[in-house]
Amino acid sequence: MPDLSELFGEERLTFAEFSERAAKAGLEYGDLGEARAEFARQLNEVRLGAALERELDRAKVKNRAIVSKIIDMDRVTVGEEGIGGIAEQLDELRRTDPYLFEPDGPHGNPPASTGAGVRITSGLRHTEAAADPDSMSDAEYYRAIKKL
Repeated sequence: MPDLSELFGEERLTFAEFSERAAKAGLEYGDLGEARAEFARQLNEVRLGAALERELDRAKVKNRAIVSKIIDMDRVTVGEEGIGGIAEQLDELRRTDPYLFEPDGPHGNPPASTGAGVRITSGLRHTEAAADPDSMSDAEYYRAIKKL
């Protein structure tokens, strides 16, 4: 195959001039429209994958492999505003199958409280507790509770 600079030189060519010279030289090249369409398809796949990963992170999914297979990508829309349909499906899944998601709160569920501002986990009012009793060592807990 001849060097392209031998065929076209160093000059700037329009696409029509390039096509004409390439045809005379017997060079064949693919349709740029097909290449652009393939590139757009691949770029769209990458965008959808990134959007799915972002939404799985936001939803705190326990098993990404399972939940990503449950998401119906035919219901996902790609538009000027961005990608839609993933968050809605995850919210629906959270309502129907909450075991697929990490529970809310620092240790699974929010701490239970009475209506009087007393935490059931420690028996102290929030203003009296120096730290979260669940994160304290036994010695720190007894010093704080028993005032040792």
